[in-house]
Amino acid sequence: MKTKVLFPALLVMTALRCGWVWAHEAAPAEAYFWMCSQRLAPGFFDGPSGTALLVRAFGDSLEFARLFWPVLAFLCSWAAWIFIRRIYEETTAAWGVLLLNALPVFNRAAVETGPLMPALISVLTGLIFARLAWNGRRWAWALAGVFFAAGILFRYEVVLVPAGLLAAALAVRRHRADIPGLAVVVLLCALALWPPLAWNASLEWIPIAGGTWKSAWAFRMDPFLAGLAAFTRAFSIPVVLMIFSGAGFLVRSARLHARAGFLLAASGLAWGWCVCLLLRGGDAITAGWLGFVPLAAFLAASVQKWRGGRAAWALAIVLAAGTAGYPGPRDPSWKAVAEELHAAARDLPAAGQDGFFIAEDPDLAAVLGYQIHAQGRYPAVFVPESPDFSNQFALWPSYADFVDSARVSDEFFTEQKGENPFVGRNAVYIGRELPQTIKGAFTGVTPFKKIPGPQGKTLTIYLCLGYQTLPL
Repeated sequence: MKTKVLFPALLVMTALRCGWVWAHEAAPAEAYFWMCSQRLAPGFFDGPSGTALLVRAFGDSLEFARLFWPVLAFLCSWAAWIFIRRIYEETTAAWGVLLLNALPVFNRAAVETGPLMPALISVLTGLIFARLAWNGRRWAWALAGVFFAAGILFRYEVVLVPAGLLAAALAVRRHRADIPGLAVVVLLCALALWPPLAWNASLEWIPIAGGTWKSAWAFRMDPFLAGLAAFTRAFSIPVVLMIFSGAGFLVRSARLHARAGFLLAASGLAWGWCVCLLLRGGDAITAGWLGFVPLAAFLAASVQKWRGGRAAWALAIVLAAGTAGYPGPRDPSWKAVAEELHAAARDLPAAGQDGFFIAEDPDLAAVLGYQIHAQGRYPAVFVPESPDFSNQFALWPSYADFVDSARVSDEFFTEQKGENPFVGRNAVYIGRELPQTIKGAFTGVTPFKKIPGPQGKTLTIYLCLGYQTLPL
């Protein structure tokens, strides 16, 4: 397969992806990144701030940012083609890019705003310059470090790629001369990691803790099977079989061939971390995502040597593409749900003019908050007050917060020097169930209307009168 066929096909896929994005509303995860872009910080619960910064670059409109992600998918395919071509030849690069575009996780990342696509572009571009440096042009290590550092702004796991290259340089005598260049890479990556890690440290590492030392080594069958199922859905069954069978061949070939050795250095730690996460029942998709292209390049080059290898490779791509698809139809219309909220707010008593909205979970709060903003309406959407500290909403302003004030709102409660401006206001709550934190915080809660929710579930809108804060 030649470039003159591949790149027109990629342009057609990019146009189709842009059309898909234009025809669909923003998903909850995309709305969440838009909310993060409005409240920029060095880090967030789900990772560094790169995605929020990129969304913010498009101003206040999420729609323009969403249309940029199919373009990023095209750039990512181009970077993968250049990377593989520098190691093998043009045909192998074309097959590798086709397999990449057939992955379910790639197709989803191409049409849904998130960190995976920009992180992979940064890693592949960094590996292109790392390959130049590995072959003797050591000035390229600085440029490789710049792109690896850029990738770390999107996902912490990107650090596994330069760490693998450093480990290989330390292990292979003829590459010891690359260690000074890799030291520059490490310095740039450390500079990129410093702000989000300092932010995590200020929160006592809660956002990235992920469990205890005991849970880090524990193996439980049910989480393992669930994590493996999610990984298989992301990469498809035929590709997962290729990954785990081909990884052993890559390790064996790396002892004999320099090209395979570089590919193993570029992806070995990522795949090792992927296996570790799978055994723990964690989310291994990002680690596999970052290590996929080097392994796919090796497999594409190896399979083509066999008789009928290209036919087998084409069959694997077709089978992967058959399960790829794009995110399913996003119904109900979140815009319509936001309009239902405002319709309910109009039925509140007089205090409703200062009312506010509450959604049952962060996803629902994010997507409804964005839709309400896009309609030019007010107010923001909160999540129920809770001592839970497991998502970004715990750090953002809440209706349960007190503000500094000289006025004493309760003469019997003097420990809190302030007042809550939401006390006495009415609210509209939306969710599948009514939590106790809503029942106990309002003087009256009345079901108003049931509406269709995501995945066939039903959401109920409640009118909540007279907020009074939860009793201690």
